[in-house]
Amino acid sequence: MKKIVKFHLFLLISFYSINIVAQSSRTKQADRFFDLFQYQKAIKAYKNLLKTDRKEKFYIYQKLGDAYYTISDPQNAEIWYQKAIKNPKIDPLYYFKYAMVLRQNQKYKESFKWMLTYKKKSGMSDSRLEEFFKEADIVDKLLEKGPQCKITNLDLNSDLTEYGGIFFQDSLLVYTTNNLKTSGKRLSDYDNLPYTDLYLAKPTAKNFIKYKNFSSEINTVFHESSPTFNSDYTVMFFTRNNLRPGKKRNIRDYNLKIYRSFYKNGKWSKPEEVHFDSNDYNCAHPVLSKDGKTLYFASDMPGSYGKSDIYKVEVKDDWTLGIPQNLGSEINTEGSETFPFIDEYNNLYFSSDGHAGLGGLDIFVAFYINDHFIALKNMGLPYNSAKDDFAFAIFHNKKMGFISSNRFGGKGNDDIYMFTDFKEIKPLFYLKGVTQTEKKEIVPYAIVKLYEEGKLKDSILSQPNGKYRFVIEPHRRYILKATKSGYNPAEVQFTTYNIHEPVIIKDLTLSKITEIKLKACVSDFDTNKALPNSEIRVYENSNESTVLDTDQNACAVYKISPEHLGKNIKLEIEARNPDYLPRRIIFDTLIENKEYFVPIKLVKFQIEPIHFDYNKWNIRPDAAVILNKLIKLMKEYPNMKISMESHTDARGSDKYNEALSEKRARSTMDYLIKHGIDPSRLRAKGFGESRIKNHCWNDVKCSEKEHQVNRRTEFVITKI
Repeated sequence: MKKIVKFHLFLLISFYSINIVAQSSRTKQADRFFDLFQYQKAIKAYKNLLKTDRKEKFYIYQKLGDAYYTISDPQNAEIWYQKAIKNPKIDPLYYFKYAMVLRQNQKYKESFKWMLTYKKKSGMSDSRLEEFFKEADIVDKLLEKGPQCKITNLDLNSDLTEYGGIFFQDSLLVYTTNNLKTSGKRLSDYDNLPYTDLYLAKPTAKNFIKYKNFSSEINTVFHESSPTFNSDYTVMFFTRNNLRPGKKRNIRDYNLKIYRSFYKNGKWSKPEEVHFDSNDYNCAHPVLSKDGKTLYFASDMPGSYGKSDIYKVEVKDDWTLGIPQNLGSEINTEGSETFPFIDEYNNLYFSSDGHAGLGGLDIFVAFYINDHFIALKNMGLPYNSAKDDFAFAIFHNKKMGFISSNRFGGKGNDDIYMFTDFKEIKPLFYLKGVTQTEKKEIVPYAIVKLYEEGKLKDSILSQPNGKYRFVIEPHRRYILKATKSGYNPAEVQFTTYNIHEPVIIKDLTLSKITEIKLKACVSDFDTNKALPNSEIRVYENSNESTVLDTDQNACAVYKISPEHLGKNIKLEIEARNPDYLPRRIIFDTLIENKEYFVPIKLVKFQIEPIHFDYNKWNIRPDAAVILNKLIKLMKEYPNMKISMESHTDARGSDKYNEALSEKRARSTMDYLIKHGIDPSRLRAKGFGESRIKNHCWNDVKCSEKEHQVNRRTEFVITKI
C-alpha cells in the first residue's frame, strides 16, 4: 500500500524520534533521498551500498526497515529489522518497531516476545507498553467475538488507491483516489505514483461506482484528501499539501495543511488555510461535528503526546476557528491517532497504532457522555485487521458506513469497504475505585473480580496504590468482589441503569483477619440426622492430629492461621463415631478468608481393624471375615472409596517398619481387588510405627497382646 496523504501523520514522524546520523559520506546520497521522503530512490540506493560496502550494514538495515515500514510494506520491513536488531548497540526503540511489524504480519507470539525485550531494554515509560501488556489477550478476545457485520469491497476501487468515503449531497459519495487523470502531470516523489484528488461516486443497486471529478477549483497538482462538509454542503474543510507561494515544486511536498472553501454561485471558492496551519508541523483529516460547531482533526503540532494526536477546535458563526485543544491522554498516545470521525451522537471514531489492537492502524470508538469522550473500545472485526484500517464513517440515518483498509484480499493499495448490517455500538463506562481497609489504609494487589449478570466478566489485581479500573456497559447488574490473603472479602452490588456520569466510583473495604475457621459437622449419610458424640480429628500437612469433640449439633470448629491462605496446606478432616465407618475429607488449598463449612456424612457400619502376626503381612482367617463384610458394604455403595491405612508395632527400625506396613496395606488391597472391588476405589498406605495406639513406643516393655493392638489395618471412607 502507498499511503499518499494519509501516510505522513502516523508513520513518517516516528522515524524522526530516533536521531540517526549518517554513518559516513558513503550513505549521504541515500540519506538525502530518505530525508526528502523519496523512499523508492532511498531503498535502491541503500541496497546498492550493501553490494559494494558493508561497513555501514547495520545502519543501512535500519534505514531500509524504516523506509519499507513508512511505505506500509511490513513484510519487507520485517526482513530488514530482523537484520538490524542483531546489532548489540542498536537503539531499543527498534525492538518496538520490529514488534509492530511482526504484529502487522500476524506473528503475535513473536511480537509479544520482542515487546518484552523492548520493555526490558528501554527503561522508558510508554502508555503503549502499559496497554499492550494489559491487553495482551486482545487478539484472542477480538477473534473469539468474531465479525460484528459484513463488509463489501466497493466497485469503485482499483489497483491503486481509494480511501475515505463520505456522503455528499445525500446520495453521492466523495472519496480520495489517485486512479484518475490527475490535475497535474508530475508524480509523487514518495512512491512515483500520481497525486490524489477528490472524486465523486454514485450509487448503484447495492454498491457505488466512479462518477466524476469532484471540483476543478479544489483539486490541484498536489494531494487533496479527507473532506468534511456542513449540513447544507456550502462549507468544506479538507487536507492539502503545503504549497509554498511562487514554487512550482515543493521538495517537502508531504507537509499537510487544512483548507477551507465556500460554495458560491455553483463553484467552490479559492481554498484558504486555517489560522493554526504551519510549515513546521502537520494538520490533516478534518471532520465537523453534526451541529457544525466543532472541528476535529489530526496533528503533530507542539504539545502533542505522540506522532499525531486528535485535536478539536471551536467553529464560530463566520466559520473562523478558535484555539485547538488536544483531546488528552485517554485518546492520544505516544503512537499515531488520526482520521477522526464524529457520528450523530457525537461519539468519536478514530484510527490508532498506539492502543492495543490487531496490528497496524485499528479503528476505535470513544463515547461522548457529558461533554467528555470516555471508555475507549476497539471496534473489532471486521472493521479491523492486522493491516491499516482507517477513515471510518458511519451514517445511522442511512444504516450504513464505510471503512478504508489495505488488508489482504483487497483490489489495490487502499480500498474502501461498505458495511450495512452493523450492530448498534453501545457506550461504555469506567468503573474505578480503591481497595482499602476500614481505616482507609491501602490494600495493594487485591484480587478484584467483576461479575456481570451473575457471570464472571473480568478479574484484575489492584495496583500498588490500591486503584483498580474496569470498563462496563449500561443497563447491567454488577457484583464487585475483592479478596486478599489475610483479609475478609469485600463485595459491592450495583446496576448501570439511569447512569448519567462517565465514571462510577466503588471503593472496596477489606477487613484484616487473625484466623480462618473450619467448621465440620457430622451426620448420617442415609437420614442426614446429626450424630452427636462424634469425634473430629484434623491432620495439618500429615502432622499429628488435633482431636476435637463435637457439640450438641455434632459440629466442631478448627482454627487456622491466615498465613496459610492461598498456600499448599493439606488438611485432612476425619470424623469418627462408634457405630459408623470413619470418613476423611481433604482440603488442599484455602482460597478465601472466611469460615469454611465441611459437612461429613458417615455410613452406619461397624467394622474393626484387621490385625497381623508379628513380622507378617498375610491376611489371617479372622481378618478375612472382616474384609468380607467390607466387600459387601462397598457393593451396596458403588460410589464409595476406601483408604486402607496399615501400621506396625514399635519393634524394629523405622525404615523396616515403613516397608512392612506398606506390604500389609498392599495385601489388604489385593484381597479386596481379588473379590471384585475396582482398584480405582481403593487407596493403600503404610504409616510404619508413626501412629502407635497405646504406650508401646520404642524401648517400652509390652506384652504380645499390647503389641498386637498396633499391628493393624484401619479403614476410612474418602468418598461416597
